[in-house]
Amino acid sequence: MSKGLEWLLFGAVALISCWVLLREARRDWRIRGFLFGGIALCAFVAWKRDAASASQGALIISRQGKIPKTGGNPGYVSSDQCAACHPGQYKSWHDSFHRRMTQYATPQSVLGDFKDHDFEVDGHRIRLQRRGGEFWAEMADPDWTHDQARAKAGWPGYTLQDPAQAPRLWKQIGLTTGSHRFQAYWVASKHGNLQFGFPLVWLVEEKRWVPRKDTFIRDPVADSPNQIWNVNCIQCHTTGGIPNRDPKTGLIESMAADLGISCEACHGPGEKHAEANRNPVRRYSQHARSGPASSIINPNVLPPHASTEVCGQCHAMKFIPEIDNYLHSGFTFRPGAELEAATPLLRHPKRHKDARIPEEVTTNAQFMANIFWSDGMIRVTGREYSGLIESACHVSGGMTCLSCHSMHSSQPDDQLAKGMRGNQACLQCHPGIGRELSAHTHHSPQSSGSQCYSCHMPHATYGLLKVVRNHYIDSPSAQSTLETGRPNACNLCHLDKALSWTATNLAAWTRKPMPSLPPEHHDVSLAVLLMLKGDVAQRALIAGNAGNADARKASGENWLALYLSGLLDDPYPAVRYLSFVALRQIPGYEHVEFDFIGLAADRNRVRDGLVSRWKPKPNEVGASHLLLDQKGGLVHERIVELLRARDDRLLDLVE
Repeated sequence: MSKGLEWLLFGAVALISCWVLLREARRDWRIRGFLFGGIALCAFVAWKRDAASASQGALIISRQGKIPKTGGNPGYVSSDQCAACHPGQYKSWHDSFHRRMTQYATPQSVLGDFKDHDFEVDGHRIRLQRRGGEFWAEMADPDWTHDQARAKAGWPGYTLQDPAQAPRLWKQIGLTTGSHRFQAYWVASKHGNLQFGFPLVWLVEEKRWVPRKDTFIRDPVADSPNQIWNVNCIQCHTTGGIPNRDPKTGLIESMAADLGISCEACHGPGEKHAEANRNPVRRYSQHARSGPASSIINPNVLPPHASTEVCGQCHAMKFIPEIDNYLHSGFTFRPGAELEAATPLLRHPKRHKDARIPEEVTTNAQFMANIFWSDGMIRVTGREYSGLIESACHVSGGMTCLSCHSMHSSQPDDQLAKGMRGNQACLQCHPGIGRELSAHTHHSPQSSGSQCYSCHMPHATYGLLKVVRNHYIDSPSAQSTLETGRPNACNLCHLDKALSWTATNLAAWTRKPMPSLPPEHHDVSLAVLLMLKGDVAQRALIAGNAGNADARKASGENWLALYLSGLLDDPYPAVRYLSFVALRQIPGYEHVEFDFIGLAADRNRVRDGLVSRWKPKPNEVGASHLLLDQKGGLVHERIVELLRARDDRLLDLVE
């Protein structure tokens, strides 16, 4: 039976019902009022829905040919086809941040304020405007900038020109990316439907514009990167995305089954499933049967490795060796298949070597440092699969992403399944630990130190202006911190303690030898050391964890305010941002005003004012591990010595 016939039957039932109501309405005026009120309400809802659809359709048509198209991908039918039969699952997905990974720029999707604002980024003026339901920006021509970058790289057919001749023009915002932490925007090229990164992003919580480049950990004095949505973002921020580059002309005309991460990203192309279930008799009889549908993939019933690979297609660091094939036909992986058959994963050579990845990639120390810690653990967020596959819980324990997370039985933030926000996720496999919790954790049962993920999944990765739980499930190790520089779970909570304190306790609990530590790790808090002399990733992790209420409770807050104030002049905007967010959570600092992308003189004035007015608490006087003397003042000589030893190597963390 076709969908059309179903609607015909539904209409017939509705007409019969109306006839019965009309007959009864002759006898009772209340039924008449109810009937006509219902008809009016339905008409109004239908009109509003049609008006909204027409408005959005008009916007899309106005950009037709300059934005990636949806539909037409073999085997895909789009998420709209899933809603009729799976309304509950459709709604839970529709409420998720996955759906909003890429959207057309409409009044419903755009969060940024486009009402006549002016900004300057990289010496170029940007002017914003909203024109009815469209969003525009006057800016330096991104096509000109793109062509000049190619000319500098020596591409044939491109000529370097005088920067003073760079044209300015109005560009319409075509796409948005994200809606949780911040929202990025894209403008179209004059060639094909290439999409260039807009130089500003909108911070959702702060409700403000900031330069896009300042939301990443990268060279703080470099100009904005030349980002192209069709080449990289399309593979994970759409469903069934195809760059579709013409091999002869190089022209890109990208398409996707759906913008955003929709049903078929996890369940596979749904054409056969939709076709098989057009008959409602078959469809409803299917509900009475046990077992998965044969025409669609259900990650819940796949073997552990295959289930996890469904998430890994996006949440992994991948390497694409045949770039020309990818740029023409897109990413070939489909749920239920083997991920590494489609593309090798980029892993640290200390962990795994894949002959498909060129040696010049794996031996590039700087490139590897932008992705991994020196022991091969992933250091950036969004790549949780890359951490999980190194973990014994997955390799030998069968743990999958769905052991803790759910798309359809969760809240959008974190998407933890019901009941999995505490220890239950781990106690599924380790029930004995739950029966003797304190004996295992060495903390009281009510303490955050007795939460499994506090110790085994600390906030030790960075991305999107926040610190995120590491999905390489491991145990705290002072030796590992000493060798890699990665802060361990103990010192990320007990920020006031030296590494020797952690090493001593772990040795006593595990009865393993204590590592030999240099003097500074006996004398000074690890957090203080890293805030003063650590690299940018280490400073970001400490500042981010200082924003954790449990860490401040365990460590004390007042002394942290002093060092967080000092980080307000960090060379990297992301570190300044994290430091300020943490500082504002400390009593007495809630109303501090600071612009993390403001002028250096203004930032320094705020920093100096905060440092000069800081006063120690009685228990902090003489705290040598916090570099405070017997009068409560700073041990300036030691602080200057550590600052001079700061690791200033440039990092460009790959998010």
